[in-house]
Amino acid sequence: MTTLVSLQLLLYALLWLLCSAGLRLGRAAMLHWMGYALASAGSIALIAWRPDGPVWLTHSGSSLAVMLSLVLAGRGVEVFMDLRPSDKPLALMVLVAVLGLAWIGPHQTNARVALMSSLNTLLLLLFLARIRLAFLAEFGLPTTIAAAMPPLALVGLNIYFVSQALTGANFDIAGDSSAAAGAWITTLVAAAAFNYLFLFLVGFRLVGTLRRQARQDKLTGLHNRRAMEDRLQMEWVRAQRYTKPFTVICVDIDHFKLINDQYGHAMGDRALQMVAHALQATARDTDHVSRIGGEEFLVLMPEADARSEGVALAERLRQAVAALQLQASANTTIPLRASFGVAQSHPDDMDQERVLRRADQALYDAKHAGRNCVVLHQDAQRAPATGD
Repeated sequence: MTTLVSLQLLLYALLWLLCSAGLRLGRAAMLHWMGYALASAGSIALIAWRPDGPVWLTHSGSSLAVMLSLVLAGRGVEVFMDLRPSDKPLALMVLVAVLGLAWIGPHQTNARVALMSSLNTLLLLLFLARIRLAFLAEFGLPTTIAAAMPPLALVGLNIYFVSQALTGANFDIAGDSSAAAGAWITTLVAAAAFNYLFLFLVGFRLVGTLRRQARQDKLTGLHNRRAMEDRLQMEWVRAQRYTKPFTVICVDIDHFKLINDQYGHAMGDRALQMVAHALQATARDTDHVSRIGGEEFLVLMPEADARSEGVALAERLRQAVAALQLQASANTTIPLRASFGVAQSHPDDMDQERVLRRADQALYDAKHAGRNCVVLHQDAQRAPATGD
């Protein structure tokens, strides 16, 4: 049984090594879990070496290796969940374990088991308390319950060890008794559940990250054109079904090519980031802001009237952009300006492209009206502006 468990843990260590070599996302956590599997396999190898090996190594050393494996596993989970590792309490418990083992000695089996199993129980409960809220927030209740099962099984096993030690029972984990077999099976199943669960979560998070990256503009952090088109399609369907119009605002940075030509693309990128942040910060919580290409952005306002709400928001956005100053050098600042075209969906629109074309036409009119202004489609009335 010890050989089977040790071999399984070595395979888990190899699995995490290969994953960490191929994936950057979660690499620090995976290296922790590789260390956990190696430490666990080492502790089992030391237990299997009894009674031929040095008693301080096969008894005290194996106990410390078990504790080290739990520390690495739990700390890896904290890193995976972007939590600050609880290093101080961990270091304190490891210090207590080292001093306690040195004082008890390797021959006092019951005292050693009671000490180390108690500390292991505290370790497991500490990690469970630390990660539960983060798990609930990211993965939901079912996954949180599944993640809690392996450490809770080990908590139960360690409590059993403590009770055996305190009652003076002659329990040998390296023996052939049914209790020893049950302990190894529990360890085997808990290790399998832990490693497969987190392998799944690594893949789940990777897929989620790839999906977000496919829908996010890397430079500004806003939604990209693909994400905007999906959202626009949803709003168009809803508008057709419930006859509630939506508004789109096309935004284009004025004289952006001059910024790139005179000050370089790095300064142009900085201008895009500043404008994107201003748009996102000024838009309502229910609005969707996207970068749809080059220096052009789009603001989607669900269930909004263009004349009463769209123009008002576009003017606030225009003022927010006009307040920006791009620092090109110690003595040179570049004022940023943008033009805005506002349009509303119509019940007879055949598709969402119709409202986009109207907003784009309004933006074209804003450019020809002198830039740094807001134009509403159809009536082409210029919204109030403070000037360049």
